[in-house]
Amino acid sequence: MNNDPELKEWTSDWQTGSDREFSVEAIRLYAQGRSRFMWTWVLSELTVGAIALPVLGYVGWMAPDAVQRWSMWLLALITIAAMSVGWWNWRGSLLASAKTTAEYVAVSTERLRRMRQAWRIGWIVLAAQVAVFSVWIWTRLPSAATTALSVRFAWGWLLFVTLSAVCFMLWMDRRIRRDADTFEALKRDLL
Repeated sequence: MNNDPELKEWTSDWQTGSDREFSVEAIRLYAQGRSRFMWTWVLSELTVGAIALPVLGYVGWMAPDAVQRWSMWLLALITIAAMSVGWWNWRGSLLASAKTTAEYVAVSTERLRRMRQAWRIGWIVLAAQVAVFSVWIWTRLPSAATTALSVRFAWGWLLFVTLSAVCFMLWMDRRIRRDADTFEALKRDLL
């Protein structure tokens, strides 16, 4: 059986073809997985915006003082800007599909680039929100009804939420880097 040249040729062709087919299928599955992740991300952004905007608008409208009113409206403006930039960033990439392996590679490369861009924009949004909340807390604390416990709670809550967001951003950076490494390995296997 080891001396059969047809069997050796067939086995060699089969083994060579299966690796390539596996790589093509792996890239296709990778692109589909990233597509689902991106749709989840966009729908999450829209959900947060749909909840936050009416709340911020209402609190801003009913605010007893100008600082609170402007703080809530600035947060609403940041939310609208973040949602707009997010939609602008993901446009075209969400509905992109591919029929060939080269198109899958191109779509996946573009989606990775846009994920990195969204990550950078996320830091700007976080900094803007922390700045607005810091001013709002700072101006609200000097009132006569403020206790030491409420001061510690307000700054502690802002610190907790900010650190949670920073941890999420660092986790996303790690995930994006891991995805980029996985994608590069798939491309190397394919090419």
